Amino acid sequence: MTKAAGLNLFVTLAEVAGVWVATKVNLRCTAIALQDGGICLFSPVAGLNAEAKASVAAIGRVTHLFAPNHYHNAGLAEYSSAFPKAKLCASRAAAPRLQALTKLEFHDLADLADALPAHFSLLEPQGLKTGEVWIRARGRSGLVGWFVVDALAGPKMSAGKSRFDRVELLKTFPRFGVRDKTVYREWFAQALANDQPRLVIPCHGGIAAADDLPQQLARLHKKTFG
Repeated sequence: MTKAAGLNLFVTLAEVAGVWVATKVNLRCTAIALQDGGICLFSPVAGLNAEAKASVAAIGRVTHLFAPNHYHNAGLAEYSSAFPKAKLCASRAAAPRLQALTKLEFHDLADLADALPAHFSLLEPQGLKTGEVWIRARGRSGLVGWFVVDALAGPKMSAGKSRFDRVELLKTFPRFGVRDKTVYREWFAQALANDQPRLVIPCHGGIAAADDLPQQLARLHKKTFG
């Protein structure tokens, strides 16, 4: 059994090849296998205990630590110390504030984008002010999954319950995440039309999986952003 205050063990995400997830309370860190056999940790969650670190080592060598916006910085110094050869990555929009807050050096996302397997790609939402970046994945059976940061959330997880058939909006996102509502609304509508995601793996809350997830997302964003 892992320590209550630390990150749980990384476990396989069945829907997408080469993905493992670990949680701490209501937060999630995602491990993604790269083309060269390295591992990218998407949104490192503070509390990397020995058990969680060992479960990462069983997957592969951590080569990239991806801070997906400037708010997700609490675990970066800890993970950078644990994996000193790993590259810290962030969007150009997020990097200046991350560097000021953590005193760490960040690389842009070009190297990581090239290292991702063919069924993954980066999505950089427009109209935000946090430098948020998502990961898009083509999963098994052709479904599309979105690994998101603060723009979307799942219901609160509890013991034995980490998957749901619905998605939510992180309450703080419209105020603290959005710079231009119109630009973001139009970008999101186009991304939704292109991908029709039936799987959302958020950094906050449970995983959402449902055939009607695109319709849920459309209604949620229309209600929030018009």
